[in-house]
Amino acid sequence: MCAQRTKLNTSTSKYGLILLGNTGVGKSFIGNVVLGRDVFEHECSSSSVTHETEFEDYTIGNGSFAVFNIPGLIEAEQAAVDRNKIEIYKAFQQRPNSVVAFVFSGGSGGRIRDEDIVAFKAINDVYHFDSESLLFIINDLPNDRSSKYEGETAIKLERLTEMPNVRMCFLDRISKKTVKINEPGNPKAHGTDAVGKKFKDIKNFFKKQDGRTPEKLPELAPELDEREMMRRKLMDAIMSCTPRVHEKRGDIQLNVDKMKSLIEESKRIQQQFEEQRDKLQKEIEQRQRDFDEYKRQQEAKPHEVHHYHEKIIERGGDGGGLGGLLGIISPIANFISRIF
Repeated sequence: MCAQRTKLNTSTSKYGLILLGNTGVGKSFIGNVVLGRDVFEHECSSSSVTHETEFEDYTIGNGSFAVFNIPGLIEAEQAAVDRNKIEIYKAFQQRPNSVVAFVFSGGSGGRIRDEDIVAFKAINDVYHFDSESLLFIINDLPNDRSSKYEGETAIKLERLTEMPNVRMCFLDRISKKTVKINEPGNPKAHGTDAVGKKFKDIKNFFKKQDGRTPEKLPELAPELDEREMMRRKLMDAIMSCTPRVHEKRGDIQLNVDKMKSLIEESKRIQQQFEEQRDKLQKEIEQRQRDFDEYKRQQEAKPHEVHHYHEKIIERGGDGGGLGGLLGIISPIANFISRIF
């Protein structure tokens, strides 16, 4: 059963993380992964599971942000599309100062769906997204994809969406649904990051050990599973974005009667990219090297506590990213990195 969502009149968050995308791309699941617990309903279904805008406050250090789960835009009936437009407007009205994450499905062998491109363009025409506050999430990717997939897809999406220099997060398809650090018997306080509990564990340990060195501390470290690794990747990507105020400039123009022509136009642009791919090989290979190097650096460095206990900075878009780094003290730094 899903947890109780945050009510608007009790929310303390200033910033938002607005998850956009069509039905079935995995917005609810990704929201749950970010939160570290099942809050939003998600299931395998041929129709939309989310029908109304909902959000949950997520505490990070001394602040919090609201994670929004919103219905997908494109539906078979115009009445449903119009209803979904209103739900999208609600999210931006409630948290205009937000990071926007648009989720693309990669479940069809990694191919970018034309309807996802159409939906993004329709919403972007209204809110004029800034690349600093925008994140593209390509979800449910097969593990056996091409070794150049990230580089090629990054360039393709920039051209299809006409959004250069957008941060992108590529998520592998995962099989496990549980997060071991949130198992029964190791519960997490509602709306609070697991880091807070781990700090209490550490503090209690030192009290019991009477100040001795932390060699025994690693026994507290939880075994990481696929979903927790996904959460790390998502949080790194989200925290590198800068919230911006998004102003509504008109209404979303999307008519089901014109959907076929919009999808055909997207197919045409994708075909053009395929025809030019050989000419773009150097650019693709360089972009792939950039992704590979970033991945290598992320895997090589310890996941220190500041990756999961960021402090929200009160600022007006200073370009410093959503989270400020929380310093750590050296003797226990290596141990803390093993926990997170």
